Amino acid sequence: MNRSSPSPSIRLRPAVQARTAPLLIGSALVISALVGCSVFSTKKTLLSDYDATRRSIENPTINDSEDDSEDGIFQPEGVTAEKRKGGDSFFARMGLTAKRRKDVTLAKARFAEGETLYDQAIAAEGTDRARLFREASTKFQEAAKNWQSSSLEQEALIWAAEAHFFAEDYYDAEQLYAKLNKEYPRNPYLDHVDSRRFEIADYWLKTDSANHKSFVVMNVSDPKFPWNDTGGHGKRVLERVRIENPTGKVSDDATMRLAVEDFQKGNYENAADTFADLRLTFPDSEHQFNAQFLELQSLLASYQGADYSSIPLTDAQARIKQMVRQFPQEASQKQDELNEAIPRFAFRWPSECGSRPTTATSVVKTKRPDSTTNAFSKNTKTRPLLHEPLRC
Repeated sequence: MNRSSPSPSIRLRPAVQARTAPLLIGSALVISALVGCSVFSTKKTLLSDYDATRRSIENPTINDSEDDSEDGIFQPEGVTAEKRKGGDSFFARMGLTAKRRKDVTLAKARFAEGETLYDQAIAAEGTDRARLFREASTKFQEAAKNWQSSSLEQEALIWAAEAHFFAEDYYDAEQLYAKLNKEYPRNPYLDHVDSRRFEIADYWLKTDSANHKSFVVMNVSDPKFPWNDTGGHGKRVLERVRIENPTGKVSDDATMRLAVEDFQKGNYENAADTFADLRLTFPDSEHQFNAQFLELQSLLASYQGADYSSIPLTDAQARIKQMVRQFPQEASQKQDELNEAIPRFAFRWPSECGSRPTTATSVVKTKRPDSTTNAFSKNTKTRPLLHEPLRC
């Protein structure tokens, strides 16, 4: 066969196209008849979505099925709902995970009962006050369980936590605050929750400093404290506050409290790092000067001698310069402490350089009137040099 001649398949292509064209046209007509023109009507689709949303707002109880895609259902919220949008997990398909509970009527009833008990607890005194707050918290938690992934669950969790807080059950309250933030990281109560968690963590840290107990000592009777390691729990709560809401109103307070705790416990390197974190991350914080001053003290305390790295001293020098420039008024009030810190790095002499010079002062020539000759005479005085650590 001549290579330049067309192949049989190419010669038959027009015939094949002629036979298949009616089939394609017929299939398109059948599909159009089955589907209808609704796929081309954007306006109708938008109106249907609007009507479904309006009906769900006016009457959220008209459909209590597990299928959240049906009309008349609030869109689920929270981390759990976001995970389920991508389809059920392997364990859910195997029936190993519990389905999301949704009983709107029961949830609202339990929430109303919790509000009544909460109001009664506010007016009560003594042991009745704590008892009523605990009962109210139980009702709020039942409401949250019966309408999961909803705005009501958010409100129920915050009120349940508040009830435990005023009952002085600080550990249970902190657990509920943490649960709220974990399930709803963008909830509208973030700053309030952070304030409560900060108070709880600060109380635990102060209690542990006043009466430290070993890690193995268990707490089984006092609901104010965790099971064990009260101080460790306090630090972990402050860390969570910083991580979960880094731009919150209490984030700089939590950072400062963590750094102060490390400083008081003698963990100077960790304290210096945390003070530096506050200095860099929260430039407008009210703790700026105190953080820089305590960072200076932490750096000086963490320096281990001439045989070790001089980075703490170099950083300490930078902190003094910055404090003097940025906070001249506050620095003048701490002048004695700053003057005592300067010789620590201004006259450091490395051991590998041999014997240290006898003096390391600078001579400043000044002029003042001489009382005997009524003329100006040159006088000298010495002062420490503020420069980089000495190198041989």
